[in-house]
Order: sequence, then structure tokens, then C-alpha cells
Amino acid sequence: MRRWLLTGTALLLLALAAPAAVPSKRPSVLVVTLDTTRADRLGCYGGQGGLTPFLDQFAATSFRFKHCETPVPETVPAHLSLFSGWYPDRHGLRKNLEVMVSPRVPLLAEEFKAAGFETAAFVSAFVLAGNYGMARGFQLFEDGFYDPKNPSTVERKAEETLALAKSWLLDAQGPWFCWIHLYDPHIPYDPPPPFATAHKGRPYDGELAYMDASLGKFFKEVAHAGKLTNAIVVLCGDHGESLGEHGEDTHGVFLYEATTWVPLLMRLPGQEKGAVLDPTVSLVDVAPTLRSLCALPEVSGDGRSLESLLNGGRLDRAPVYLEALTGLYAYGWAPLYALVDGPDKFILAPRRERYRLDRDPTERDNLFRGDARSADLEKALKARLAKAKPESTEARKLDDEELRSLRSLGYISGTAGVSGGSYRDPKDGIGLMKEHTAALELLQSGQRKQAAAAFEGLLRKDPNNPLFHYYLGNAFEEENPDRALACYKKAIQHRRDFPQAYVRLLYLLESVGRQREAFDVATLALQQVDDMDGQIRSLQAWAAFEMGRPAGEVEALLEPVRAAGRENTYSLKLRALLKLKAGERLEALAILERMAAVSPDSDVATLGSDARFKDLKEEPRFWRIVIAAQKRVQGRGPASAR
Repeated sequence: MRRWLLTGTALLLLALAAPAAVPSKRPSVLVVTLDTTRADRLGCYGGQGGLTPFLDQFAATSFRFKHCETPVPETVPAHLSLFSGWYPDRHGLRKNLEVMVSPRVPLLAEEFKAAGFETAAFVSAFVLAGNYGMARGFQLFEDGFYDPKNPSTVERKAEETLALAKSWLLDAQGPWFCWIHLYDPHIPYDPPPPFATAHKGRPYDGELAYMDASLGKFFKEVAHAGKLTNAIVVLCGDHGESLGEHGEDTHGVFLYEATTWVPLLMRLPGQEKGAVLDPTVSLVDVAPTLRSLCALPEVSGDGRSLESLLNGGRLDRAPVYLEALTGLYAYGWAPLYALVDGPDKFILAPRRERYRLDRDPTERDNLFRGDARSADLEKALKARLAKAKPESTEARKLDDEELRSLRSLGYISGTAGVSGGSYRDPKDGIGLMKEHTAALELLQSGQRKQAAAAFEGLLRKDPNNPLFHYYLGNAFEEENPDRALACYKKAIQHRRDFPQAYVRLLYLLESVGRQREAFDVATLALQQVDDMDGQIRSLQAWAAFEMGRPAGEVEALLEPVRAAGRENTYSLKLRALLKLKAGERLEALAILERMAAVSPDSDVATLGSDARFKDLKEEPRFWRIVIAAQKRVQGRGPASAR
């Protein structure tokens, strides 16, 4: 018999809530994801300091899962696992942003929408913006704060996101499925007053306390309006934060509990008594649990429904899988994989690790000695990895604005593919990552000479690192373009599938008048990387244009970009010039208006000083485009370093 709610212990809890009967209509579902939230900072998980009074109160009337692991300590792949029930080695999205979600990955929003639910999402960071693939199934996907033309619009505060969600919920007729994502505890830590003062010197704690207070206000108002009376509510982290433990400042590189142990709280309609559930579970278990509770069709995957636990029953022990590939993608270091099986955690790395989490929760005592237990766990993990068949994903190349946005949030972006690197143990490389972060901060602040010196120092320690060569090229672009060209070529030499390095190399070659070389490099690049954003083909067309090739040949080079819907700054500017040369001024202006809509304002603002557009400088329409962009640039202050 299909059910909307539960029996057993769950019904007992509902009975204790008295006198309301068990709701007979389909429950709505609210999922709130708390980015970068360490479980051990919450009072209900043993945290000290009273940072999270609302979450602690919520836990007292909810099912609290004592030990929930994220499958991956990165925002986007963790959320995809949460909403699909698939591990990253199945859904194929192993790192933030650089691949698109495969249409074959099942998503809860699509399933709830198909079942007649209203669906809406409210996200707080650009890494989860809808154009990256997470919006599928949501009738409303609220990421309106993010402006791709302005890399400073990378996140918004909890109270802003919650206000939008509250407005939608108050109007929703139900049943509904709503996802709210809060990003405040993520770097850069910047708690608002009075939380900055109350937690002086501990800005992460200040952000967590602010987020908790914002949640408390939101839940009070929404509950008062009766919107949670018949709702299943899930609150969970996507990953934690190292805060210096094991040498890692943030997250993504290691698989220690500081970044993989996350809070998971679940409340059923009418529930007023809480319960603590001991078995180790994973975020991949949330999707099948919600499918079961709401009588949605079952979907084959990696997660397990936790309904039996909620009913007071047992859940057979099963190992939980974890992975961290940031070190691999960004630096060419060894990937990390892990299994958590009961109290044991085994980490597959060049130097293996095993910990007893019940006795050693901070993972200081490595028990790996070639013992039988470690051997069994390693065998099981390797067998799983051998069978993994990730969904094919469409690579996407990040443009310069997206790269700036990623760096502003502390993400170290490498490439979508891996074809080189040292494969060193990340434990041996974590110090280099800290130096890299410091060097990037110099580059972002415009201190190019100091940044160049820092990256040269990094390359003395890791001479084959393509990312270090790439950023050294960034630092040299203005002062020493020949040196920058050599750096980009080195980056490509060490990693052939490095699209950003190809784009910067092509741009710089054309800037110094080496069009023939640029054309040939573009031809090579198109054999090595997926030109997802059309920039490589566009720059190849520019080289042909500057070499004096016929307009028809240049148009033919641009046609695949236009046909694929990949128009970009380079292609649109070139198409406008071609129209202008053909005497088609109105068509040229229309294309420039399109460029202004999709390109960084800093690129549009310079059109007024571009002599190639002199024939348009008597057109008021042209100056409206240029001046509007200039005003927006001036309003934001100096642009970040590339």
C-alpha cells in the first residue's frame, strides 16, 4: 500500500504531538542546505559556544542523524548527490562548474514536479546558478542576484535568500517542493553586525551564528503562517570546513571529518519529539528517503531509504563512499578516495590511512599498518572504483569572469580534464596550496610583480605544475608579454587539455600581432579541448580576420559558434566589425547591443576608444551602449586581475 507518511515510531511521535490526526494529504517538502557547515560547531552535535540556538531547538524535535557523511567536500557535486541519490563516481560531476549535469541523472525536483508539486529553489551562491544544470525540474529557480558580467556578485546573505523563499512559500498552494541554499559560512568570512563583534577573531563562527539567527526568524514566520504544518523538513550541510586542521584552511582537498561530517536533521509533519539515529548514513540517502516518504517512484541509485530507521527499525550496515579530486584537478596531485564502514574510515592515498572514528574523531592516530582490517577496506574500495561508470558529462570551459568569481570565493580552478601532474600525496602538497592562495591574493589585488615572484617560488618547488605556469603568465601579461606567452605554452606542455591556457595564449598572440601563430595554435587547441564556450573558434576567426582572409572565410569560422548558441565577446565583436565593413551599420549596432547583454562591461566600455569602430561614433545608439557600460564599470570600481 502506498503511503504519504510513516508508521511505528514516527506515528508514536505524531501521537505525542496530540491531538491532531496524521495528515491525509500529500506532505510538502522543504530542504535547506547549509553550505560549509561543520557538524561539530552545532550545539546539538556537541559544539560549544551557543552558536546555533535555532538549529539546536529544531534538532530537539526532529530526527538527528548522528553521523552523516557528504560524498564529496565540494558544493556542486555534493548537492547533485543529495538531490539524485547518486555518488559522484556515478553522476559524473566530480568538481564545481566545469561540467554540466547529465540529463540522465535523476533529480528530485523533476520527480516532484511530475507528481504535481509546485517546485522552487532559492540559492545563495553563483556556483549553484541555474545555468550550470541544477535548475532542472524547478518551476522557479531564484538565482537573480548573480550577474555574469559582474564577478563581484557571487553570493548573497541568508536573510535576502530567505525573504524571497518566504514570499514564495506564503503564496504556494501546495503540495510543494522547496529548496533553500544558504552560503554564509563559506569563505570569505564576513559576518554582519552584531555577529562580527560578538565573534571577533572567529569570523567563521560569526557567519554560522548569523545564518542560524536568520533561519530562526524565517522558520518562526513561515510556521506561524501554517506553511509547515504538513511539511517534511530537511536541514543538512553539504560539507564542512577544515579551519586549519591537518594543514587545510578550507575544504576540497582532504577527506577528514572536519569537511566530510555534516549535520542532517529531518522533521515529519506534526513531530514534536526528537530522536537520535546512530547508523552512519550519507547525503545520497536523502533522495531515496524523500521518494519513499512521498510515494514517488523508486529510482535506481546508490543511496538507501532511511524510512526503516524513522519507523524505529534497523538499517543494515553498509560502507559509505567519499572522494576528493580537487588536488588532482587543480594541481595534478593524487586523487583521494575513502570508505567509512561503521567506526572505521579508510583513505586511499599514496600513503594509506585508517582511523577509528569512535575513539579518534579528529583523525590523529593513523592505524594503517598493512593489517587485515585495512586490507579488507582497501580491497572493497578498489573493487568499487573498478566498477564505477560515471555518466558522460559535457565539459564546459569557464570564462575569465567565472574564473574571477571562483577565485573570489576561494576556489582554485584547474581544468576539466587531467593529463599530467606529479600525483604526489596531497598531504605533501598542502603547504603549496597555502602559498598558491597567497599568490592568487596578490594577483587579484593587482600586485603583479609580487605575484610573479610568488609563482616563480612555487614553480621551483613544483616545476611541472600547469596551474602555477598559467597564473605566472597572468602576472606577466601586462609587463612582459613574451614571458607570459612562454608561461602559457609551458602550462599547455604540462597539460594539453587546459582550455583557459589556450584562450589566454591565443588572446595574447593576437595582441602582439602574431596572427599566423595564433591561427595554428587554435587549430591545435580544437583537437585537444572541447571549445564549450566557443572562445577558441572565435579567436581563430579573429586571427583570420587580422591576416586579411576573405570575409566569407571568417564568417565560416564563426558559424559553428553561432549555430551552437555559444556567442561570446570575441565572436560578437568580430561579427559587428564584419557587418560594419560590409556597410551594414544597423546590423553592426544590433550585434553590439547583443554583446553588451552578454559580455563583461569592461570589454564593452572600451569600444569607444577602438578605432575600428570609428564609423559608428556619430551614432547616438553606439554611445548609449558604451556609456552605459562605462557607468557600470565606474560604479563597481577597478576590475579584478585576470
